Parts: sequence; structure tokens; C-alpha cells
Amino acid sequence: MEGAFKWFWSESFWLPDGYTWKDLEPTPEVNKPTFTDLYYVPVIAVIILCIRYIFERFVATPFSLYLGIERSKKSTYDENPICEHVFLTTSKNPSTKQVDGLAKQLDWSREKVERWFRKRRKSQQISLLSKATESCWRCVFYFWLFCFGAFCILPTDWFWDTTLWMKGYIKEQHFNNYLRAYYLMELSFYTSLLFSQFIDAKRKDFYQMFIHHIVTILLIFSSYAVDQHRIGVVIMFLHDASDFWLEAAKVFNYAKIQKMCDGLFVMFATSFFITRWIYYPFWVLHCMIIISWREVGPFLSYYYFTTLLVTLQILHVFWGSLILNMFFKLLTQGKVDRDTRSEDESSEDEQASSTSSNSASASKKKK
Repeated sequence: MEGAFKWFWSESFWLPDGYTWKDLEPTPEVNKPTFTDLYYVPVIAVIILCIRYIFERFVATPFSLYLGIERSKKSTYDENPICEHVFLTTSKNPSTKQVDGLAKQLDWSREKVERWFRKRRKSQQISLLSKATESCWRCVFYFWLFCFGAFCILPTDWFWDTTLWMKGYIKEQHFNNYLRAYYLMELSFYTSLLFSQFIDAKRKDFYQMFIHHIVTILLIFSSYAVDQHRIGVVIMFLHDASDFWLEAAKVFNYAKIQKMCDGLFVMFATSFFITRWIYYPFWVLHCMIIISWREVGPFLSYYYFTTLLVTLQILHVFWGSLILNMFFKLLTQGKVDRDTRSEDESSEDEQASSTSSNSASASKKKK
């Protein structure tokens, strides 16, 4: 075990030539991140999850109800072992051929089989109220992180000059307690999100978001461990700058307060593209790829950090394409109708029900 630990934390991989782990130890003149601080992360993550539970129950839920987001009634369906087996093992939304086969086997009409699966899917869906309270929590915590990050780094002399992010790396860059608290809160929050993602409202980009959380945790953890803290806090701050706008827009979208939702979405889209399609690639990636090489020199973990940062940019492009699609709908339809990341079974079911009703009405009129 000790041999594997030494192999993983090899100085020849993580640090530039000529440096050892002793160079990262704090001195009376220059304070440094200490690896033992990271032991508090699991504890803080659990505390954050507890605070989230209290916040969602006693703050977010009353606020969402005040906005008019109602508690969804649990969908009921008749138990049927044959349909249940197909639902759990084959398909939650069976094909026309499967529906015909089940209708024949059960001596049901096609409409009855489709209705059973529609109700069964709806019974598993997370209510709008739950989605709203989840978004309320994320909005508040992202906003808190953004404000605290601004307090920590905007007054510094190095935030506005990318050449200073790497200059004096290891020996001269001071790390104060505010930056320490900011780092630990960010890492703990993303750790809590990594686990809560499995119980939160499921999105279409579940796996992309899971990769994003893993990459973010690796970046925060490793940049803290090797004292790449200046570029680390800038990346965290850039991501916090747009996320709370999105979560606020979701809440008002669930409440069907369209004008507020559209305005918040425009703020989110604007901040997203400025921070992640402009500032991130042309300042952050440029600093890591060009300035780091020039100021610090080549070292193996340089390729590790660069790979993670480029992976984040690929995810930014993916999400940016979804945002452009939503923005196009806003311009052409006059509103942001829904979050394109969300699972849309409910909307499909509603559409199917609406179509059935319309067909029934039309046939009655013909008669």
C-alpha cells in the first residue's frame, strides 16, 4: 500500500524538475495548501447534504409553493405482472409491435396497454416541486460560492494578469485562509453533487454531468495538492458565475412565470458564453498550455492538467450547443419552453394524451 502511494505521488510526475514535496510545505513567509486539509472534505460534504435537506424542506418547498408550483399527485396504475416484467426488463416505452403482442396476450385493447405504460412511467417521475426545490438549493449555493469567490480573488493583483498565475509557482505564491475555505467548499460541494446526482431529477446529459463532476473533483483535488491554486480558483469562479442564473431560470420555468424565466435564461446564456466559450479557452487554456510551459517548463503533470481542462472545454461546447438551441427557440417562439437537458417522458405522455383527446373529439364531431 505504501509503495502504491509513493508511486502515485511521484515527485517526477507531479512537480517540475528540481522541486520536491518539501518545497510545498508552508513557511513563516509564504503560506501553502496542506494535503491534510483534504481529509475534511467528506465531512464537509455530509454537512452540505444535511444543510441541503433542511433548506429544501423548510425554505425551498414553501417558496416553490408560493410561486404556484403544486405538489404532483402520485400516478396510480393497476398491477400487472406481465406488463411489469416488460417495463423492468425490456422497455419502459414499448414499440408498436410489443404493444400489439401484449394486447393480444392480455386480451386488452392497444389503448389500454399504452395507458398502463404511460401511468407506470409517470409513477416514477420526479415531481415539479422536487425539481424546483433541487434547483433552489443549487441556485443559492452556486450564488454563495460565486460571491465568496469574488471576495477572495477579485481584490488580488494576480487575478487580472494571467502571466502571474504561474509566476513564482511553488516558492512565492501565498495561499491565505480565505482561498483555503473557498477550495474546500467547492470540492465538498461537487463531492456532494457526485452522490446526490443519483437521486436528483434525471437529465438527458446524466453521463456528461457525471464526467463533469469527476473531472472537476480531480482538478480541484490535484490543483490543491500540488499548489496550482491560482488557476484553480479562477476556473471555479468562472463556472460559478453562470450556474446560479440557470438554476434560477429553472425554478421560474417550473412555476410557469415565463418572462422571469426568459430574462434569467438570457443572463445565463450571456454569462455562459462569455466565461466558457471566450474567457476559458482564450485565457485559462492559454495560460495552462502556453504560459505554464514558458514560466515553469515541461513536466509530466502538465499533460494531465491540460487533458482535464480540454475535457471541460469539450463539455462546454456540448452544453453550449444545447443553450444555442434553447436561445433559438426563445427568438423564434418567444419563450424558453423547457430545459433541453431534462428527461421528456412527461411531455411526451402529455402530448400523447392530448393527441388522443383531440382524436376522440374529432371523431365525435364527425359522428
